[in-house]
Formats: sequence, C-alpha cells, structure tokens
Amino acid sequence: MVGDNGPTLEEIRASLTGESPVLAAQRRRFRHLPSDPRCKLCLVPFRGVGAMAMRRMGYGQSPGNPSMCSKCISAMRAHGVTGLEIPVTLVFSDIRGSTSLGERMRPTEFREFLGHFYDLATAAILEHDGIIDKIVGDEVIGLFFGGITGPDYSAAGIAAALDLADRASRPTATPIGAVPVGTGVHTGDAFVGATSLGKAVEDFTALGDTVNTAARLAASAAGGEVLVSAAAAQAAGHPTEDLERRLLTVRGRSQPVEVVVARPGVAAS
Repeated sequence: MVGDNGPTLEEIRASLTGESPVLAAQRRRFRHLPSDPRCKLCLVPFRGVGAMAMRRMGYGQSPGNPSMCSKCISAMRAHGVTGLEIPVTLVFSDIRGSTSLGERMRPTEFREFLGHFYDLATAAILEHDGIIDKIVGDEVIGLFFGGITGPDYSAAGIAAALDLADRASRPTATPIGAVPVGTGVHTGDAFVGATSLGKAVEDFTALGDTVNTAARLAASAAGGEVLVSAAAAQAAGHPTEDLERRLLTVRGRSQPVEVVVARPGVAAS
C-alpha cells in the first residue's frame, strides 16, 4: 500500500477503491509468499518464512490491529485518517436455528460444527477475492471492495454468497450433514478502515447503514436462501428476470428494501 516516501491521501483512497497499481502489484507479489494469516489489505503474510523476511522491511503484524500490517496502518495514520468512505459489497451468512442445534450437542461438538461452517464460508469468500470482515458466533461476514477484489466486487460478492450457500447445503458440509444458513448481500457506501480512534485494539472493517442493511437481509433469509438487494444486483449486472422478488421491511430503515431471492443451482451467474 505504501512506498518508501509514504502515500498521499489520494493514494490511500486509490488503494481502497482499486485504482492503485501499487497496491495491486503488492497483492500479486505477497499472495505467493507463505503463509496465512495475512494483512487484510496488502496480503503480506504474518507467519512462515515469508513473514520473517517481510518483518525486516516493516511489514510486521500490527499489535493494535492484528488483522493488518504495520505498514498499512501507518500509511493511513500518516494523514490522520483511520479509513475512508467507499463503495462496498457485504455478504452476511448465519446459521438458522443455531440455539436449538447448540442445545442438542455437547459444547465441544457444537464448536466443531461451527468450525466446519467457518471453514467453508471462509473458503467461499476468499476464493472470490473478498476478505473476512468478522466471524462472530454463528455468523461469517465477507467484505468486497475495489482495492481488494477489483472493479467487479459486487458480482464477486454475489458469486461468493451463492458459493457459500451451495457449500453449506451439501450433505458433506459437516460430519452431521448440511448447515442451514441464511445469507444476505447488499451494496452501498460504507466507512472502511480501523474501528478505533484511540489505543484500543482495532479491526479493519466496514461500518455504516450498508453494513446494517446486509445484516438485516441475512436475518430475513430462510435456510438455503440468498437475499440479494436490488442495489447489489444492479451494481453487479446480475440477472434477476426469473428470480422471486420481495419487499422487506427492515428495522431502522424508513423505506422497505427490494431484494431478489437466489438459491445455489437456481440463479444464473
């Protein structure tokens, strides 16, 4: 994300929106260095032989923000910013009936069940060039934007959501069968950057109404459904002619949200 002389504010914005050839080149290079976990933005590794070499160049894991490297954090802080408002696509997916599932399993068994869900959801998001925003309880959140996904980030988010739903629906998803997940996809502007203004532990995440709306769509989705907002479908150029449409009343919003209902193996890509 940064050169030796540090970035300008315009270069930081270009990095986040996908218009920076510097960040794109870094991500291509760092992608081939072992091994995970990595900086969410530049992909520099935090473990393995590759990480040992990069730490000498200042690319170590940030102690205040373990999901980012020190270089990317310092690049933004050099201009007194923790992030910027940019267009993004969010994918929220959570397990339906997880409380009942947890009651029927031993705590260790439930943790293993969640682990299988985390693994398949993470794989679907990363393979479509998104980043894992958060894993919280029975929910996995994927974040897609120009700087890490490319110009077709909305289409990538929808493809990741359908891929995730497909993987979760397979009888082999976990040792006890499929995972009943509901998934929501929404596109809009969000603040992307660090969550903390002080010395608290930070995370690199997205904040704002777009995030909240995506979460509400996931909560409204039945098991196996992917609810794609009209905004996300339009931004992606996703075909919707043969898909069911709904108007959802979303808590906290004055106007209903139009969605199309997609299911793996049914929606066109």
